[in-house]
Amino acid sequence: MLIEDVLNEFKRTHLEHIEDIILTQGYQGGQAVIDYYKGLLVTLQGTSVDPVRVSVKWDGSPAVVCGTNPDNGRFFVGTKSVFTQSPKINYTKNDIAKNHGTEDLGQKLLKCLVHLKKLNITGVVQGDLLFTDEDITRKPINGKQHLTFTPNTITYAVEEGSDIAKQIDAAKVGIIFHTTYNGDSLADMNASAGADVESFSKTPDVFFDNATYKDVSGSAKFTKDQTANFMQQIDKLEKLLTSVPRNLSDMFRGNQDFVPFFQMFINDQVKQGKLPTNANQFVIDFQKFYVNRMQQQIAGLKAQKALALRQEKIKNMPQFLNRLKRPLQAMLNFYKQTQAMKIFILQKMNQAMQIGSFSQTDSGLEVTEPEGFVAVDKTGGAVKLVDRLGFSRRNLTAINKFKPQR
Repeated sequence: MLIEDVLNEFKRTHLEHIEDIILTQGYQGGQAVIDYYKGLLVTLQGTSVDPVRVSVKWDGSPAVVCGTNPDNGRFFVGTKSVFTQSPKINYTKNDIAKNHGTEDLGQKLLKCLVHLKKLNITGVVQGDLLFTDEDITRKPINGKQHLTFTPNTITYAVEEGSDIAKQIDAAKVGIIFHTTYNGDSLADMNASAGADVESFSKTPDVFFDNATYKDVSGSAKFTKDQTANFMQQIDKLEKLLTSVPRNLSDMFRGNQDFVPFFQMFINDQVKQGKLPTNANQFVIDFQKFYVNRMQQQIAGLKAQKALALRQEKIKNMPQFLNRLKRPLQAMLNFYKQTQAMKIFILQKMNQAMQIGSFSQTDSGLEVTEPEGFVAVDKTGGAVKLVDRLGFSRRNLTAINKFKPQR
């Protein structure tokens, strides 16, 4: 299958959902969204030059950083904690036991230390761990036996007997590399999208690839009618942007709580299985959410000055929202159209995935979408394309197997 590149785990980098760009960057963000979609259209038409590179976001865990430390020339493994002020860098079994313990995470890293070293990685890369050999199980799906593994919230499955299943079955470790670090010392390294796995040594003990999206079957390629339809959707998006004030970002800065609380509100809506659509209902629901969060803060305060500040904020938010009623309506219309186009893109791209994605339910495994994709333009800018009512909802309501390592 498989697929290369970017990801949500860049060092010191945060990837935004494509629909959120108009919220965080205003009118200019809206223009960027249109440019991304125009680039994706060309990419999915199957042209030889892709103005936008697309990568698969794998639901792996934990994130593993490994390679040759430029400070001493030694091979190491670790989590993203290798980049903290008190780095946890593991060269030996004893280092792993000291830094991460001897239970689940420690055992995973120990296998990575033993087997990833065989790849002879000369630089430093980061990947998402898909499995170690004890994670592989066999399950019947639609009457056929499959190899399955569940690194985080998604269960991945490949039909037993296929070439990719044979590779997975033989491997001790499975990992998808997506980020490369460059620099003369580990502490000062900078991240860049992608990983040149072609330069790695091959071994049956490690199933690995990069994350670049590869439409091997051609099933994700736009048809002539789909191309025409998507061009019409881009035209609609451009018309909707004309109603968005060019100084929208300045307007939002009139209340410093609005943007961060809007994003918290979206996550809260996702957990409930819904997203804002109607502007009037949005204002009502957002105000309730904001007041509730402010009251939670007030409950833990004793200082009168801090209490008065929160109460003043509760008073000011409805006035702010009322003043911005038309700009908010224009922004939400653009937001909804961006979401709808994103879902269409995701449905097309999911068709080309060769490793099946499933979610565990009370009645067994159900087919689900992959975690999502990342689009990177020629300037290096990146956004994520994720079904927020699918993967994001599962991820926000699930408990990760491995807590982030600091």
